[in-house]
Amino acid sequence: MIFGQLCHGTSWLLALAIAIVLHADPSTLPAIAWIHLVALGWVTVTAFSVLLHAIPAFLDVTWKHESFARVSLGIAAGAIAAFVVALCVAVPALGIVATVVALALLAYVVTAWETLGDAFRSVDRVDRAVARAFAITLAMLALVIVLGLMLAWALSGAFLPSWIGRIPGAHANLALFGWLTLLIYGVSARTLRPLTGTRSRWRAMHVIVGTATLAGALVLPAGIALHASPLEWIGGVLLALGAGCYIVDTADVLLRATETHRPPQAFVFAALAWLGVAILLGAGILLGHPWQAAYVFVLLMGWVAHMVDAHVFHIGVRLLATIYRGDDDETPPSELLDARLAWLSFALFQFAVAAIAAGLLSHSEKACALGAGAGFAAWAVTMAAMLSARRAAQAR
Repeated sequence: MIFGQLCHGTSWLLALAIAIVLHADPSTLPAIAWIHLVALGWVTVTAFSVLLHAIPAFLDVTWKHESFARVSLGIAAGAIAAFVVALCVAVPALGIVATVVALALLAYVVTAWETLGDAFRSVDRVDRAVARAFAITLAMLALVIVLGLMLAWALSGAFLPSWIGRIPGAHANLALFGWLTLLIYGVSARTLRPLTGTRSRWRAMHVIVGTATLAGALVLPAGIALHASPLEWIGGVLLALGAGCYIVDTADVLLRATETHRPPQAFVFAALAWLGVAILLGAGILLGHPWQAAYVFVLLMGWVAHMVDAHVFHIGVRLLATIYRGDDDETPPSELLDARLAWLSFALFQFAVAAIAAGLLSHSEKACALGAGAGFAAWAVTMAAMLSARRAAQAR
């Protein structure tokens, strides 16, 4: 978890360097390094850390070969850091480093699949459905890893087949929707209740969201790889349908919230708004606009990052209370978290995402640099808020 947050903070500094030194050019290798620093170093490592606890808690199963999974995750973290560095300064080594990353992540995925196998045999229908959802999402990640490994070896100069140029867009969209977005949809189905104090009124909406997103996450990359515009549009429409249903359902939950701890809920609201913006940018790309860089950025730092931060400010604070006060502690997160710091972090993050998105669309390196600076300040305030919550938990 600490490694993930260090990657988060570093990502804003790397974005600042790209804006100043490389004039915010999204086609450079450091820009690709930034994407992987966020998607792998921060979000995926954080997700894997949480899943070690979440899967057993959600499904009442025991993690298989847990020590092996933890070692694999540690190796993956170190290899991801090396991968990001290699993209910036040592491209010939990229294939070898990417192979270590891939093997470590896949080793973790295999232990997760084996763990989920026990839940497949559960007598509880809901547990079986949740286990299938996790298994499918991890399968999508495995496919993302395979495509990424091929691209890494191609970048290192090992081989350059004619079709490799079709893969980057497919790899990116499969990662953004097939792995990260599906994971958020699935996990939030369980975590929104503690964040809001209420639950969804429309159970069928979850089926629509999951089915449409899974289908779209496969069809859109296939269309990109095959240069098949009809497939791209079908995939895009399916993803928009899933996102729209999720936004409506989650907004309804937030509007009926009984939990009074508001900063995490504000982060969720912002995430929904940025998801809507990303879908509009994606539609613009299908219509021929060159908005790919802003699209990827908004999905990662607007949609995905805000959902992660919402959980940091609620479940993360509650975890601190558990660590320092015991499993039976009932201290509300709002009593431990300094609300002023949380709201300052929220405001800075909105400015950062808006400034960089606008800068990427208008090719303004100044806007991107300003946004990156605000993003780093927001991350620093977030860390200050968590340290303050830790001290408050220790003092009780």
